[in-house]
Amino acid sequence: MEVTINKIDEATKEVKISVPKSEFDEGLNEEFKTAQQYISLKGFRKGRVPLNLIKNLYGKQIEEDFVGEFATKIFKDATKSNEIKFIGKPIFKNYTKEEDKVTFVFTIDVIPDFELKEYKGLKIYEPVHRVTDEEIEHEIEHRLLHTANVQQTDQVKHEHTLVTIDIIPLDQNTFEEINGKIQTTTVLLSSETVLPDLKQMLLGKSLGDEFVFNPHDTEPSAPNENVKIRIKNISELVMPPFNDEFVQEYTKGRLQTTEEFKEEIGYFLQEKWDLKTNDEMVKQVIKQLVEAHEFDLPQTVLYETANKLSEDFLKKYSDAYPQLRGKKPEEIIDDFLPIAESQVKWAIIKKKIIEKENLQLEDYDIDSIVEEHKRQDPNANEEELRNYIKSTPHIVDTLMEKKVLDFIIGFAETTEIDFDEYQKMVEEGFQEEPTTDSNEELTTSDSNANNEAQDEQISDEEKETIDNETTQKE
Repeated sequence: MEVTINKIDEATKEVKISVPKSEFDEGLNEEFKTAQQYISLKGFRKGRVPLNLIKNLYGKQIEEDFVGEFATKIFKDATKSNEIKFIGKPIFKNYTKEEDKVTFVFTIDVIPDFELKEYKGLKIYEPVHRVTDEEIEHEIEHRLLHTANVQQTDQVKHEHTLVTIDIIPLDQNTFEEINGKIQTTTVLLSSETVLPDLKQMLLGKSLGDEFVFNPHDTEPSAPNENVKIRIKNISELVMPPFNDEFVQEYTKGRLQTTEEFKEEIGYFLQEKWDLKTNDEMVKQVIKQLVEAHEFDLPQTVLYETANKLSEDFLKKYSDAYPQLRGKKPEEIIDDFLPIAESQVKWAIIKKKIIEKENLQLEDYDIDSIVEEHKRQDPNANEEELRNYIKSTPHIVDTLMEKKVLDFIIGFAETTEIDFDEYQKMVEEGFQEEPTTDSNEELTTSDSNANNEAQDEQISDEEKETIDNETTQKE
């Protein structure tokens, strides 16, 4: 076997693998013999059709199938023996036959060679929020709602009400009901997912009331169609009183008083805000490093990433947005290429930083995961659990990303800023690094990056994709 590697660009290489023609012919002949066992032709018994006839009739198809399998095998053999490093999936381009050999041509994506820019001392904002008494009261109300009793009623008196409605399709000109699928759904009016206009129109209504509603008036990405809303059932949530007895029952005796409960809720909410703070700092770090580096990206990995983003997007939103139904990932893949470019570039930068700093997964990096599993299953074997975590690639990747981000943020110069002010700056498009002068105090952050602190709302990129599809449909 002869292997030749040629550079196409910084992120792509061509691999030529030549094998003796005798080896190729031997494998192909075995493929013909295998096919012979299953082929039936008039005048011949099954398995008795002459090989020459099989080659004349089916030779091209059988060879194509064989070449695909043979190419995969020799590529695996070549990469192992020659220690060829690549990322993503190899692409088999073609093969050529010569008198004494057969040559197979592949292209592979590789991590490009580039100069790593400075990643220590990045200047980033640290958005900070201190939990208020109002937030604590709101969370307590939320907990009370989860333990509320459901009571049937005939009128929607307040937001803590479950309303079951029929959504009836209408003729858009006459507003008469048309034959179609009536959708029945139940909404909790206090939920943030309920459209504000629909909530206002339901408040005060009674059982059996009807009204016309167009969701597009509130949500531009929703279908611009009038529907009839018919109230089918009304149930109000009756919350228990907030007192020491409730606290003791809710916490199963762990806490005794409302003051203890409020204090714990405050810690819980502050932790959530701190995770959001960390998440925003992570976003700034990644954005700065991605924009600071310019190098060729591995195209196969890039398009695989964009395609996966497209698939996930359609799975998430196709049911809610009719204009997306029937769409294929490749039809909207261009919308996700910029996001994919950022993700792939960051993955490459991250890998290089990990190698340069010799960062490795240590036992203390997985202590919190082990403790959580042990809390849920006290009988779990700790050694087996640690071995499982260390041998599971996606868990290791997640932990190593957290570790490298902790490392970078630990060296960052952070400027503290109110969270609301920070969000306003983001919406307006703030500069990438905070400006500092002698009056500003810079602090070094050692906060932990937490990639699970995700914003559940639709991102700007997703909204733009939905809006584009709506415009095309119209």
